[in-house]
Amino acid sequence: MNFKFNEVLGCVFMVLGWGLMGMTPFFSPLVLVDYSIWLSSNLSVDLMVLLDQVSGLFMAAIFLISGSVLIYCSWYMADEVYYSRFIYLVVFFVLSMMSLIMIPSLIALLLGWDGLGITSFLLVIYYQNNKSLGAGMVTALTNRVGDAILLCIIGVFSSEGGWVLFQFFPSMTYFWVPLLLVMAAITKSAQVPYSAWLPAAMAAPTPVSALVHSSTLVTAGVYLLIRAYPMLSQSSLSLGVLKCLSLFTLLMAGSVAIVEVDLKKIIALSTLSQLSMMLFAISICLPKIAFFHLITHAMFKSLLFLSAGVVIHSSLKWQDIRFLGKNWARLPVSMGCISVASLSLCGMPFLSGFYSKDLIIEMSFQGGDSLVIYFMLLVGTLFTSWYSFRLSFNLFLSMNSCVSPVLHSSESGVVKFAYSGLLFSSVVMGYLQVNLVLDFDLISMVSNIEKFIVMSLVVGAISIIEVCSGWSGSCSFMVGWYAYLASMWHFKPLLAQFSPSIGLKLAGVIAISMEKGWLEKAGPQGVFESVQALGLANQKSQSYHFLKTVLGLIFGLFLLFVLGVSL
Repeated sequence: MNFKFNEVLGCVFMVLGWGLMGMTPFFSPLVLVDYSIWLSSNLSVDLMVLLDQVSGLFMAAIFLISGSVLIYCSWYMADEVYYSRFIYLVVFFVLSMMSLIMIPSLIALLLGWDGLGITSFLLVIYYQNNKSLGAGMVTALTNRVGDAILLCIIGVFSSEGGWVLFQFFPSMTYFWVPLLLVMAAITKSAQVPYSAWLPAAMAAPTPVSALVHSSTLVTAGVYLLIRAYPMLSQSSLSLGVLKCLSLFTLLMAGSVAIVEVDLKKIIALSTLSQLSMMLFAISICLPKIAFFHLITHAMFKSLLFLSAGVVIHSSLKWQDIRFLGKNWARLPVSMGCISVASLSLCGMPFLSGFYSKDLIIEMSFQGGDSLVIYFMLLVGTLFTSWYSFRLSFNLFLSMNSCVSPVLHSSESGVVKFAYSGLLFSSVVMGYLQVNLVLDFDLISMVSNIEKFIVMSLVVGAISIIEVCSGWSGSCSFMVGWYAYLASMWHFKPLLAQFSPSIGLKLAGVIAISMEKGWLEKAGPQGVFESVQALGLANQKSQSYHFLKTVLGLIFGLFLLFVLGVSL
């Protein structure tokens, strides 16, 4: 049997991932390797490599997910013309993510940060059509906002004599630096008002969505804030802004997902809501729990994307859930994986998502926030269960009685092997991390049995509502709100259409008034016209008045000579 390069590399990545995950409990609290590149009297440029439990566990998760995706690509992308180019881009993305994780120095971290942005743009425009190009431009330009903010923060850090995130504590002069860091992070994590680029990036191939836009790239902003939490915790203003933006995004993403009909965009909006949960955990001073949810979410969300990709790839590339139904008998393994991933996303006991998501909610209730905060958090989490069961009903039971045309009669063994590691992680990763790896030192006020009863009641109520309403695409009481919700509360036209149109119109005015106006007349065009006029005059004088000119010169010289002799 001939194995492809990506299959061998994927197996190596999976072995590395499980090995790192097994060694994580034995990592030292902090190992910092420092190499000085340039040193002066008041400033130094150092290359640092940071190894601890956080970086080790995150690298293990990325190796495991990227290995599964590389194996999965040998089936999903087998008929692509530029197959090897796609694999090289995925590998380059993994290397950029590793540099982001292991380097605590902000100036060196920017290399990995920019590498993620460039690779994401190239992967989004992979199919080379107008839709992909538009989505890639929105993705790239939105992320460049965060890059520009990071450059400003680097300038502030240089004035303080260093670039290490967790060693910088801003003085009163730089009290606004943590707020800038929050704004840089939310551009990469697609929070309000930069949320429009994540659903648009679903124009990329499904393996890219599973690796880049569900578990790694979008969590780079969350990881940056976790690393910079010692600095962030000094600013109550930054934590307050982060809390408001995360809760607002949680409500927006959940409400939009319950009316969305595109399968990949529904999963992307669920990623958006879970990113909000992570950032909310950071805002209430729980960075460890935020990182815990980051790891568990990466596992079950990548599994959900891969299994949804099988449904799409096996059904004439259809992504409308109204035409994707009754797949349980045709794609049993993929449907089982979707069930596990969706239940873990909802926080069903005792899957991986339950341990992290429920811990965030429970610890927030002990924080003493206002009732409005708790109401927004609960409504946002209920939206998660709602759109997850809506997705499951349409794919499994097809409440609208539509049957999708399945091209593949059976699932490939390669796909089942790619599922294996992620499926196991989606079931037991939360339990293993709580009991073996992470130490939270938190007191739980509610027993697991009580949580199970409450979650079962919520799931049962949502199931009854879904079945009784017979809702396949929209609820009767939300028909009037559909346009508003489908536009992501008007953030999509505001960010992806209105803001660029203002810049384009301003650029057009400047081009007409300056580049094509007075600047052109006073600049190269004016010089060209003057030289051209002089050249034409010279040419005319030489062509038609040559003899007259010569005789006139001789006569003038003669007069000068006569006058000189007479004087």
